[in-house]
Amino acid sequence: MNTTGKNGSWSLAPNASQVLADRDGSLPVWVRAPKRGHEFYSGCTRPKLYEWAGKGYIRSVSIREPGQIRGVRLFHLASILAFIERCEIKAT
Repeated sequence: MNTTGKNGSWSLAPNASQVLADRDGSLPVWVRAPKRGHEFYSGCTRPKLYEWAGKGYIRSVSIREPGQIRGVRLFHLASILAFIERCEIKAT
């Protein structure tokens, strides 16, 4: 969320600054599972992302408003890429 400073200029709220610091270049911090096909940055399918999150291999969070049945599940992109890298190291 943006806030207006004393001189009228825009500055980022502390949480937004932390999110931007977590970014790896132009890569996002969190991604959604694709409805079909493969996720753009990792190349993983929706079922594979849910499987890995369920096993605790990657970070995932479900965001729902209080009282709502449905929400959105996000996957931490850096944890996905780190898991893939660990698998690559094990394979060599």
